[in-house]
Amino acid sequence: MPVKCHNLQSKVQPPIYCIMSSNVKSLILAVSFFVYLQPVLSQIVVSGHVTDKRTGEGLPGANVYVKDSYDGTITDEKGLYKLEIQNSGEIILIFSFVGYQSVEKSLSGTDNATIDVQLSESITSLNAVTITAGSFEAGDKKRAAVMDPMDIYTTAGSLGDIGTALKTLPGTQVAADDGRLLVRGGDASETRVLMDGVLAAKPYYSKVPDLPTRGRFSPSLFEGTFFSTGGYSAEFGQALSSVLVLESQDVATEELTSVSLMSIGGELANTWVGDNRSFSATGGYFNFGPYNSLVKNHMDWEDHVEAVNANISYRQQGDKGSLFKFFASGDYGGQSFRVPDGTGGDLMIDEDGGNIYANSTYHRSITDKTLMKLGASYTFDDQDFRAGIHNQQTGEGVSEAKVKLISQINGRFKLTYGGAWQRTSFDETYKQSESGFSINANFSDNLYSAFSEAEWRLNSRLAFRPGLRYEYSTQSNEKALSPRAAMAFAAGKNTTVSLAWGHFFQTAQSDFLKYNRDIKMQKSEHFIVGLQSGSLATRLFRTEAYFKDYSGLITGEYNDFGEFVPMANQGSGYAKGIDFFYRDKTLIENLDFWVSYSYIDSERKFMDYHKKVTPEFIAPHTFSLVAKQFVSPIRSQVGLTWMWNSGRPYHIPGDDNFMAHTSPNYSDVGANISYLTSLFGQFTIVHLSISNVLGRENILGYRRVSLSGDSENASLITIKPDVKQFIFLGVFISIN
Repeated sequence: MPVKCHNLQSKVQPPIYCIMSSNVKSLILAVSFFVYLQPVLSQIVVSGHVTDKRTGEGLPGANVYVKDSYDGTITDEKGLYKLEIQNSGEIILIFSFVGYQSVEKSLSGTDNATIDVQLSESITSLNAVTITAGSFEAGDKKRAAVMDPMDIYTTAGSLGDIGTALKTLPGTQVAADDGRLLVRGGDASETRVLMDGVLAAKPYYSKVPDLPTRGRFSPSLFEGTFFSTGGYSAEFGQALSSVLVLESQDVATEELTSVSLMSIGGELANTWVGDNRSFSATGGYFNFGPYNSLVKNHMDWEDHVEAVNANISYRQQGDKGSLFKFFASGDYGGQSFRVPDGTGGDLMIDEDGGNIYANSTYHRSITDKTLMKLGASYTFDDQDFRAGIHNQQTGEGVSEAKVKLISQINGRFKLTYGGAWQRTSFDETYKQSESGFSINANFSDNLYSAFSEAEWRLNSRLAFRPGLRYEYSTQSNEKALSPRAAMAFAAGKNTTVSLAWGHFFQTAQSDFLKYNRDIKMQKSEHFIVGLQSGSLATRLFRTEAYFKDYSGLITGEYNDFGEFVPMANQGSGYAKGIDFFYRDKTLIENLDFWVSYSYIDSERKFMDYHKKVTPEFIAPHTFSLVAKQFVSPIRSQVGLTWMWNSGRPYHIPGDDNFMAHTSPNYSDVGANISYLTSLFGQFTIVHLSISNVLGRENILGYRRVSLSGDSENASLITIKPDVKQFIFLGVFISIN
């Protein structure tokens, strides 16, 4: 069995618990619990009562706003509202509430007015049946929000990382030595991340063996998330297991300067606000040297992790509800450390590199029933990796352009359709410093796709969503047709049964194609049945059972240099299991907690596996408990997270039983506290987070290291967290 020793696809490891991009503004917004709104002076006061037409009850939280402006308010707990507006001739007020048909009212004159409105429930209401199979959604526009930016920042142990926080949801693996999302039997490459529906090709900082990485994007950039653990829409492709769609913030309404002082660096952010537009900029510097000098570290560092990052965003609101967004980010970092070489010596790993990402979207209504969304993104990743005499320089660019149209045919039928073009350009040069040997690999691929999906609500209790996706790759000269379908039935008040099925394809990743251009697409087929009951406003229960069938998985072997060389698509496998999720906000005052449990049975023949076995990244049992309590007397929120999984399989070289051994169980209890105070007259948060508060000696797994290239003559290296406990201290100052 060839060895997975020093994976030279591994590039720059980011600050392992650090690069908390846009952390200042984001953490402040996430845990402040205070929003300072400046009232708009006006000449007319409009007030009234918004009620449910059927029941006559007031609707709390309904929107009341002036058409084509930002003047607006929401109703109180009784459905009452009061709005001050500028007198500008004829004014149209819009009354809207999620799940109800909007109403427009005209207002003219210079006198104060009282306008009472009754809203009728829509058949497409979220009170009606909603297809939820395989999907967790969160955001201001969704009543059944599961995880929003505040949840991510205040989940103990996440340290503001989206992926780490999502691992507390069912269907994911803890994988403390990875950091990326591993979903329902899939490895990290099987999850696709998008920003506003457009590809984010390198969403994580580069991965080093045995150490966790982090996501590049800050939760504060987004107002909602769509996380599908399977059976997702025909709009999305090139992912065998999962998609994560991050929905960015709209136009900012408040100017804010944020300063962050942290135990591993610092950051400065500012937001400027104009008429129907806003601009934000953030920059940060991080250095792990001072921190690592104070704590015991399992890594033999030569040069500690050091990095800089920056991002900008521009938002502009136009007529007819149009919205333009632009976002760009960049980072650069480096590190060097020594690892065992399997012969009793060590090998110096030295790496540095950077990443640039740009994303732009535009949407507007083109008719009274059709919305158009345009999007484009570009990612460029440049890495320089050195291991002893070996040097590898890699540059990869990925771009995507996408058009999507949504047509609301009538109150029962909606059609979503569109297409996308994606281009990948890869160039890598390998050199040996002693011999002078050099080789270059480069290729490009154009991937074209089209999709169409209908959502048909037969009545308020039954919905059906069939879809079809087409993809063509110029690199492999393949065409793939992916039929998909989902349906949901309201089994009772706040109780929904959902079903989902579909075919999903994914081309080989660039690190494989550089060795073999004949590798074809891999395929998975999903079957999901789920039950969801309750409301997130009080308590929510959810369970799903699933089965995934894999075919055409990539097989091959590792070379003496430790890189995987694909040979064919002769692999196959399956994953089946059941997930449970429960969240409660009412059991104890000011306490919010959730519990998730996942069981998975998965086997596959892929990579260098010679038979079907449970992969080394799969733990059959995974459990998470997250609790958050706001303590008013001390103006603080206290958080606790317990993440546990059973042991993962591993192989001992020379053993006739492949992958027959199991590592110890993993358990980590994290805690944090956010204290709200004032510093120099400015709102301030002091945030303290501690991982592994019980001091457990966790073993994450074992890595095989060959001796002289002989896979049967190898040793095992125990994989442990780089630090036993990580303590993060940050002071976040908001300057208005």
